Amino acid sequence: MKIMKKLCLILLFLLTGIFHAQIHNIPQSTKDTFKGYWVYKAQYFTNSVAIDFEPGKDFAIFTDIGTGEAPPRTLQALVKGNLLIIPAKQDQNDYIEMEVIKGKLHVRAKQVTWDNQGNMINNNSRLEEKTVFKRETQRD
Repeated sequence: MKIMKKLCLILLFLLTGIFHAQIHNIPQSTKDTFKGYWVYKAQYFTNSVAIDFEPGKDFAIFTDIGTGEAPPRTLQALVKGNLLIIPAKQDQNDYIEMEVIKGKLHVRAKQVTWDNQGNMINNNSRLEEKTVFKRETQRD
């Protein structure tokens, strides 16, 4: 009987951990800060991105609309403090950090190189590219 109680307690403990891991609420203030349509205007082109949050998900949906010449790309961005992070994935995207500073979306990227075995090579740990987007109320 003691073994049965121990097994039940272990099972209960494991299930509690699983259910707790699946319930991760992103603070509403973070959603309000990042959610929206963002535009970067240069002399000869306009680049745009959209950020959204689905109920019950522990990540943001980042859609790189770009200039509109190519189809949009959708990536998952993890929330870490006041940043949205898109981890690097081989043959898909580089490492990307996003932060809203004074109402503007600062997107910083770090180019990542990979070896033949698919391992990330960190030859430069600093973020290189930076683009500042302004929030737009609606798409043109």
